[in-house]
Amino acid sequence: MLKKLFFAFIVVYAFTGCDKTPITTGGCTYTPSTIKASAAEITYIQNYLAAHSITATQDTSGFFYTISAPGSGTVTPNVCSTIYVQYTGWLFSGFKFAEDNTGTSFRLGGVVEGWQKSVPLIKPGGVITIYIPPSMGYGAASTPTIPANSYLIFTIKLLAVQ
Repeated sequence: MLKKLFFAFIVVYAFTGCDKTPITTGGCTYTPSTIKASAAEITYIQNYLAAHSITATQDTSGFFYTISAPGSGTVTPNVCSTIYVQYTGWLFSGFKFAEDNTGTSFRLGGVVEGWQKSVPLIKPGGVITIYIPPSMGYGAASTPTIPANSYLIFTIKLLAVQ
């Protein structure tokens, strides 16, 4: 009886657990991320948005976004895609730390988690503004222009997907 109960538990667990199966697309292999923002990070972003009268949608992983143009076409980027974008990045303090108005390309899987989860919400020609908690940005790491544990804002225009 105990063996049957244990087997039933394993079967239920296998079908209800997170799908962490590696996905291979065109020679690129990745495992879907399970990173989620903490309740404190979500509250911090909600307070920021409310204080600035910004209406944004919360993703289940905890970042927030507004889509000002959905874009068009049938191509949906994934982390194996090379994306061609224009973007601007700010800290919540208002400090602009990055900008590219001419267009640049990245492998989506090589940028911060907030981008990886948000860019697939738009198609080429689309524009999205994302509000990223530290856990989905650079976390405890810092760069010359981004302090550790920073909340980030990006406005991204997706020009093309390869």
